[in-house]
Amino acid sequence: MNEPDVDGHRLSATFEQAMHGVGPDLGPLIAAGAQQGRSIRRRRRLTVAAAVTAVAALAVGGSVALRAGGGASATVAAASASPSASPSPSSAAATPDKKDPQPVRESDDGAEQPLPGNGPNAGKVGLTGHATLLALSRALPANGRTSGYAGYSQTVGWTGPERKDVMVRARLTYDDGTGPAEVGIVVEGGIGAQFRPGSHPVGPGSDPYIIGYDDYFSCDKLNATGQLRSCSGSVLPDGSHLVLTERAVGATVSRNASLLRPDNTKVTVTASNTRLITYQGGPVVLRDGLPLTLDQLKAAVMATGYQEWITPEEAKQAEQTIRPFHDDTPERNMPSPLPTATPVTKPADQG
Repeated sequence: MNEPDVDGHRLSATFEQAMHGVGPDLGPLIAAGAQQGRSIRRRRRLTVAAAVTAVAALAVGGSVALRAGGGASATVAAASASPSASPSPSSAAATPDKKDPQPVRESDDGAEQPLPGNGPNAGKVGLTGHATLLALSRALPANGRTSGYAGYSQTVGWTGPERKDVMVRARLTYDDGTGPAEVGIVVEGGIGAQFRPGSHPVGPGSDPYIIGYDDYFSCDKLNATGQLRSCSGSVLPDGSHLVLTERAVGATVSRNASLLRPDNTKVTVTASNTRLITYQGGPVVLRDGLPLTLDQLKAAVMATGYQEWITPEEAKQAEQTIRPFHDDTPERNMPSPLPTATPVTKPADQG
């Protein structure tokens, strides 16, 4: 447990690859993470739990109304900031008992503490969860409303402790009037430097500094898992690499857009029709299908605003608009540890 902390991104990549475009039953994963997370290094625990919480979206109150215009140029207006407000699940929600699911209530934690930049980024701050969600909200179709804002940002070192990049994980609920969907976003600055041609799957003996391009952006590789309904990949005119996937398992549907930009930033946007209802149980289906198409997710993942470093004024504007906001830092939201079994001592032979 005292080895150099170099494989945090590999653990994150493991979850991201395993959950590529799907909302799985997260109950056992969360429970296992809670039981083991306290025995490993802090950053590794953050990375594992982050990947879990990134796909298990939880609702909080408040909403942002997207005005006419749509796309990345749409303006955003703050709506009610009541922590108790949340979109009503669709009456078609496919839960075992046919009851409308009630999400976990999360606190409104207000402002984030921006990460200060230095060197060429002096005077700037790291991209915040608020700013990421503001850009995402503006990029989603204007006929819907967003709410349930949560997220966090941190600096990471993909190539060692001397290199610091910004990583943000955030989520919101999007509802176009036909029922809510959970939309998650991950922005990983600098991670593109770790991608190599071919497949380099995570696992024992793998190089923690190498990520296989095919494992994330090759439809041949992704389709080989037999878990996807569709997959399309392309290289855009600016050199960005884009892959769009869809997965459906029973009533669960998820769509994913992943973009690897020339600046080595990877942006991933995932929409799912499931939501975590309790920390102990798995997610439930909120609605039939999804209100967001793959083309709409493509527009969202390509939106401007997902830059590693922003001005303090941009961070402040986002903080005032994206409200209420829940601090989703994994160590804050890990469930209580599970009770452990008491070992039984075998009595000595009485011979």
